[in-house]
Amino acid sequence: MTDGDPAPTRRAFLSWSAALATLGCAGSPTALPVRRGDLHVHLFGTGDRGSGCVLGPSIRRSATFALLVRLLGLRQDEGFDDGYVRCLLDAVASSGLDVVALVGQDGVYDSAGHLDLGRTHWLVPADHLFAVCARHPDVLRSCPSINPQRRDALDELERCVALGAGLIKIHPPTQDVDIAAPRHAPFFRRCADLDVIVLVHTGHEHSAPVTDIRLADPSRLLPALDAGCRVVACHAGSGRPDDEPDFLPSFLAMLRRHPRLYGDTSILGTPGRERDLRRLLDDGFARTRLVHGSDFPFPAIPAGFRAELGSRRVATLNAERNLLARDRMLKDALGLEPSIALAAALLDGAMP
Repeated sequence: MTDGDPAPTRRAFLSWSAALATLGCAGSPTALPVRRGDLHVHLFGTGDRGSGCVLGPSIRRSATFALLVRLLGLRQDEGFDDGYVRCLLDAVASSGLDVVALVGQDGVYDSAGHLDLGRTHWLVPADHLFAVCARHPDVLRSCPSINPQRRDALDELERCVALGAGLIKIHPPTQDVDIAAPRHAPFFRRCADLDVIVLVHTGHEHSAPVTDIRLADPSRLLPALDAGCRVVACHAGSGRPDDEPDFLPSFLAMLRRHPRLYGDTSILGTPGRERDLRRLLDDGFARTRLVHGSDFPFPAIPAGFRAELGSRRVATLNAERNLLARDRMLKDALGLEPSIALAAALLDGAMP
């Protein structure tokens, strides 16, 4: 804890403790069993089954894509879209998670607010997302992506909320949108009015083409926070040691000033992110505002934390073939079990 932190730390701790008490973490004999949540699970598709999804050639040619296809065990006879949904639902069913936010991806829009498919490398339409989530409404929560640059952004927000969405996702560096631009203020005011949680990619991106990495600076979350939104900074502004600039200090500074800001732990169990996860773990204040996210299907690699866990624990984690469960177990082993309960609290509407 740094000088000047006591008041915000106390507020964060009290709200965090209240949520965990509701979930059964307070030791009360009448408390409910602890619920476990994951706030960041991706739906992907190539559009080979009429889903409307897009996965650009540069992504499909990448080594990362080939690795994911192999890890997921996709079958050639079923097509990518159907196979991915099958693998995803199988993983959720045996993950040990009670509630999962399934995340879509909007496209790039031109200056007039029209979808620019030529610059869109990755697209998961909201309607496909809702259809998949409807297959398991007890566990899956729809998190459609809405680029506020689109001309119908407010109408799309209203439509998605009417269909049951309680959170949305924006990916500024791949959607080429500056969320700090004044023209997007009405969008965030409406998100706050509707009590929609806003997930925003922050920090460095290595799996999809980026237009401008400066759009991923956590400081750009300020207008959404000033509008009254609850905001989750996906990846907590993290990056690899050789990534420039280092956004994590910006995230930590924002966290201390804004009680409605959280950071998720998605991708932080993968190679190259160990340094930033350790920096977050070393910050007692930040730990109270971390929310569990896996970034499925991107796999956690426990070997990077051998110093903390020991070889035997790492071997046990590596043996877990369910990628959702492995990520949850790794974060649990590193002392982040409260973040898993906090994710469930947010998704269940138990947080103020």
